[in-house]
Amino acid sequence: MINEADLEELESVLTGVTVGVGSQILIFGSGATVLVQCPFISETQGKKQQGHGEHVHTSQLFYDYLNSQVIRASIEEQGVLVLEFEEDKLLRIVPEYDGLESYVISSRLGICPVAVV
Repeated sequence: MINEADLEELESVLTGVTVGVGSQILIFGSGATVLVQCPFISETQGKKQQGHGEHVHTSQLFYDYLNSQVIRASIEEQGVLVLEFEEDKLLRIVPEYDGLESYVISSRLGICPVAVV
């Protein structure tokens, strides 16, 4: 289960994005990562766009967040991971209801897979 300490590990600069077949990985300056295999919603410059961690062609939506500071990380209902970045940028990672891992937070504190049934 994800706790506040795990979320605090994400409150750093997004330093990299690794794009692969079937997933994408967000890499943070703290050493934490989020492996994304589910839908996500990008909110930048007043517009919302949807992507999916399994679809390589939506990876460019993550690039707007590179080198930006996460000022707050939180979990909403149904396991939605919300990353609030500086400059009013918001990223929501939305789990799928299929019982499989939707995203995985990894940090020096451990590994936290998220699956919703």
